[in-house]
Amino acid sequence: MKKKLLITLSFILLVNVAPLGVLADDLDQKIENQMKKIEDIVKNEKDAKDYLATLENEIATIETEYQTVLSEKQKHEKEMNKLNTDIANLETKIKKRNEQLRAQARNTQTNHEQESMLTVLLSAESISDAISKALAVNTLVTANNDILTAQKNDKKDLDALKVSLTETLATLEKKTAELEEKEAALAEAKLEQNVKINEIAANLATETAEKDKFVKQKEEAIKKKEAQLKAIAEEKKKEADAKALAEKQAKEQAKIKPTATTTTQTTEKEQPASVPDTSADTGSNDVSDNTQQAPTPPPASSGGWSAPVASMNITSGFGGREDPTGISGSFHDGIDFGGASGTPIMAARSGEVVSANYSGMAGNHVVIKHDNGYYSYYLHMSSLSVAAGQSVSAGQTLGGMGTTGNSTGVHLHFSISTGLWSGFVNPAPFLGL
Repeated sequence: MKKKLLITLSFILLVNVAPLGVLADDLDQKIENQMKKIEDIVKNEKDAKDYLATLENEIATIETEYQTVLSEKQKHEKEMNKLNTDIANLETKIKKRNEQLRAQARNTQTNHEQESMLTVLLSAESISDAISKALAVNTLVTANNDILTAQKNDKKDLDALKVSLTETLATLEKKTAELEEKEAALAEAKLEQNVKINEIAANLATETAEKDKFVKQKEEAIKKKEAQLKAIAEEKKKEADAKALAEKQAKEQAKIKPTATTTTQTTEKEQPASVPDTSADTGSNDVSDNTQQAPTPPPASSGGWSAPVASMNITSGFGGREDPTGISGSFHDGIDFGGASGTPIMAARSGEVVSANYSGMAGNHVVIKHDNGYYSYYLHMSSLSVAAGQSVSAGQTLGGMGTTGNSTGVHLHFSISTGLWSGFVNPAPFLGL
């Protein structure tokens, strides 16, 4: 009968191991798919960064060109200002000379055109003197006309240069505006590319985290598979040891050749020792487990502490214990009480609420500071009925039992410590457990 039980157990374990192997293969495929996604994202990120570097180089080139054009524009503006000053001065001189020339022309016309021949002939001492004076008057008029012509030519040249410089400045201003527009467009493209790179980085982080999740799942599947294979090997060894022991005892009994009565007595006395009674051990364990799952009501505490829940059904005690989620390590710093969702959770002692909040590990939780220097903790609650800074009395409802945060089922994690989130002690003696 026992052999059949061992064979059945081994079969069940083997059946469970097979899906774990399939799961590991499936996780390998998922990890490979994630790696491909990550490679694509990394490639896109590299391309994006290369393009961003190209944009930055283009912007730097445009900025250099812009500064060159701006410097050239400023140079021409200085020349334009100098030219405008020269033109203004020249126009003033031309104006004064024109007035002088007009005055000389009037005098010449009045004195020499109307009376020139008479005046020259009368004032001249001789014919030679008259001819000399007439030639002098003609020379003066001719010289004035030459100066006027030169001034007009200078002004014409200056006006042409002014037009040329004006056109040059207009061209420079147009080019400057184009460069500014192009630079603004590149700057906007650069900003958009930075946004794209940030998005790629976020996607990369997400996909990497997804890959790490699959890797962790694979490691857990392998550990479970190894543990189950080890259990199968242990069961087979037990079966082989039991079989060998039975065969040895059978041989010894055959050598003794006892009487029927003696055989009956020997069988009654020795058979329990010949084959280990696995079923008896299992039953003993079951009793122990049931006792832990349904403990007797604890005595009242004489230290001023009361039960945080009406029914203190302990599901996990204080001390060494592997965290079922694999996150919190191998030490359990409190006592877990099982119950239904929404079961009222009460203050184990009066005090001040120093925290009534949510965190990723503790979920909805309440921390109370008590007058004796201790702190009490109530974690994984479904709801909160108090707030930080509030004074509470022993037995006052703090909220409902739940499974928020790092939790695998509905329960209350209750702890007591000597410092805020430090110095945790076993709560059992405080509660009279």
